[in-house]
Amino acid sequence: MAQLVDWERYHSLHDKITEKQFDRAETLAEKEVKLVVGWIRWGNLREDAFYYEQLQDCICKVIDKMAEDADTGKGKGVASVSNDGYSESYVVQTEEQLRSELQTSIRAWLSGTGLVGAY
Repeated sequence: MAQLVDWERYHSLHDKITEKQFDRAETLAEKEVKLVVGWIRWGNLREDAFYYEQLQDCICKVIDKMAEDADTGKGKGVASVSNDGYSESYVVQTEEQLRSELQTSIRAWLSGTGLVGAY
């Protein structure tokens, strides 16, 4: 299956990454969404389904969230940093906690589509 989101669709509403970074970011975002949706439902996706645009928007949001998390250092095991009066704290401390937070967001973004319910 080809990418569900192309650069033009992403770039029309989002701007967290460059076109050069897009293919890799889109592939990683699809992988995360696929883990939440499940392999069976993922294999049955249809472009003419009512949820397809919402799924594409979800993938765009995952791309942005992953880019933001990478920029802020979330998931790198750092709870706080202090240097000469400057301090920074992160709520998410581990990669597992970061993935859990991302999966919770994906479920919320796909709410009402029937893609994240029980089999």
